[in-house]
Amino acid sequence: MTLTLVATETFEDELHDDAHVERRRGLRVRQARPIKVYEPAGAKYFGGVTGDISATGLRIELPAGALLKPGKIVNVHVGTSPQGAALANRRHMIPAKVVWIAAGQTLGVVVAGVEFIPSIAAHLDAA
Repeated sequence: MTLTLVATETFEDELHDDAHVERRRGLRVRQARPIKVYEPAGAKYFGGVTGDISATGLRIELPAGALLKPGKIVNVHVGTSPQGAALANRRHMIPAKVVWIAAGQTLGVVVAGVEFIPSIAAHLDAA
């Protein structure tokens, strides 16, 4: 798998995947990296891949069985290579809020936008 890095500036009226109005401002980098998402309510982990990365969040692709919905808090670990990285310790995962969900282009895949929650991350590190 080849990683493609494309820096783009996004503004409020720009469309995202023809179905979602992009609200993030600033630099986004298109990059496919392996991720692990922990959903605390169901105590389940899901593997996926990033679509793009910004300082405030991620666009991610996950299996449809992840059953995420907007407003739900999850924990995310972004791998460093396409082959995957060392196992993600839940304590080192980044808390994020699911902002939007859309059907993926492939059957059985959902695309989601998650926003990092820095205040929760700081609280967890302090514990």
